[in-house]
Amino acid sequence: MVSNAAFKRFVTDMTVEKQREVVERQLRVLPQFIMEEVARFPVLPNTDKVIKKLESRLKQVRLMQSSLIANGRIM
Repeated sequence: MVSNAAFKRFVTDMTVEKQREVVERQLRVLPQFIMEEVARFPVLPNTDKVIKKLESRLKQVRLMQSSLIANGRIM
């Protein structure tokens, strides 16, 4: 998984329409990924690290959404 900073740079280089699409998709998908990882927590040893990374990405995407709403693009 790429870092949050690299992910933000990747999305920032896109057109505004693509930025919105990526943010909306991530906001739909990340909570589902987190729930799936939590469901299999006892089975795999490194799941807690994965969950923390997914939660961090969700937080970053929410900040990007705020930027889109306030500025019309990700800054």
